[in-house]
Amino acid sequence: MRRQSTLDRMDRRVASLCSDFSYYIDKFDSSNLFTGPSLYFHFRTLDRLRKCGALATAFEDNLFFEYLYATLTAWGLHRMGPIPAKLVDFETFRSSLRDQKSEIEGLEDCRLTRLSEGDLDVVVDSLWQILATLRISRAETKLVANSKALHHLLPQLMPPIDRQYTLQFFYGHKAISGRDEQVFREIYGQFHRIGSRSEAAIHEYLGHGFHTSETKVIDNAIVGYVLTRL
Repeated sequence: MRRQSTLDRMDRRVASLCSDFSYYIDKFDSSNLFTGPSLYFHFRTLDRLRKCGALATAFEDNLFFEYLYATLTAWGLHRMGPIPAKLVDFETFRSSLRDQKSEIEGLEDCRLTRLSEGDLDVVVDSLWQILATLRISRAETKLVANSKALHHLLPQLMPPIDRQYTLQFFYGHKAISGRDEQVFREIYGQFHRIGSRSEAAIHEYLGHGFHTSETKVIDNAIVGYVLTRL
């Protein structure tokens, strides 16, 4: 079980973020932290998703998967040399996502900021089953790579999760240590709190620059908070 002091600190940080949400977004924007391929391929992937019009079409679109594969590489999930950050081969990557087609399509109309408390547990269970099954990376920890991949299929519902900013914000460290499911369930509920409390502010930034979806705006605010406070 997570120590209560950790959960209390998590609550305080979420409250602090929500109380000055626009400030942390502005800090993110002024940092100009993410440029080049990480931005370019992210835009191209989501643009291709929009052009497909529906997930059913995207799942049959090879170019969408190629853009997504390039995005994940640009986001640091595949590095040269003897380190564990390696994507699986492209065919395995595409097949793994297609194997979850019906489960992912079942969440297509859900939005993080509009989930009721009653729906939250059901959606969290569904998302976790997808995340636990996907084969995106060769790394032992799956949550980071799988969440970043799923974010590009369900951008309004699934936030990208990373060690440098997401875990640092919520836990004060970057280790998952085999607790992928526990970590996901804890922080998704907190993402929902942020989205519910800050929906108006989120929509002020939506569609500008790297603020490509509701969940990405929240992710950017978290980055701004870590850069400023941690």
